[in-house]
Amino acid sequence: MDTSELLRRAWEAVEQSGVPDSLHEAAFRAAVEDLRTNNGGSSSTGKRQQGRRAKAGTRQNDAAEQAMVSVEEDTFFADLAHESGVPEADLRDVLSLSGGNVHVTPPTRKLGASKSEQAKTVIALVAGGRAFGLGERPINATAVRDEVKRKNCYDQANYATKHLGALDGFNRGGSSAEIVTTSKWVGEFAAAVAQALGRNENQT
Repeated sequence: MDTSELLRRAWEAVEQSGVPDSLHEAAFRAAVEDLRTNNGGSSSTGKRQQGRRAKAGTRQNDAAEQAMVSVEEDTFFADLAHESGVPEADLRDVLSLSGGNVHVTPPTRKLGASKSEQAKTVIALVAGGRAFGLGERPINATAVRDEVKRKNCYDQANYATKHLGALDGFNRGGSSAEIVTTSKWVGEFAAAVAQALGRNENQT
């Protein structure tokens, strides 16, 4: 493959990968390297060449996705720390980002003395993370509820009225599938982080 063809194919791979503009340069270099590695030698059959190109394309996408996840995680914590005023180190001890989902990492028993308190802590952490770390507006209420279920503190009978409904900074949006924030989200989010870190153990 000549140089112009190599560069053309590498750029096509970058465009098809859908990575953000900020990652185009890194993805382009990875694509060029993969194409050189996997198309530098001669193939005995056309099918073999096609298979090697397909594998190269898969590796390009995998590398681009890994780069994007890394950048998004750093951006997530940096943006959330800036918006909330909570130190990034504290946020990383409490939250994790996986596949676009915000997860609460401390054990459920540390999130509150009762199932109700635990659920409110998870809601504040995840909804705050999705809104101000991922920039999700309105917040995906299903994703928040799924995390409450994952942490084993979901109470269907009381969730809407006494858990989400008890919060001042996070309210139901235009439908049950949406959550919106108010100016009071910062205080509730910071308190939830402190609870998850065990700093509220003596408080009722």
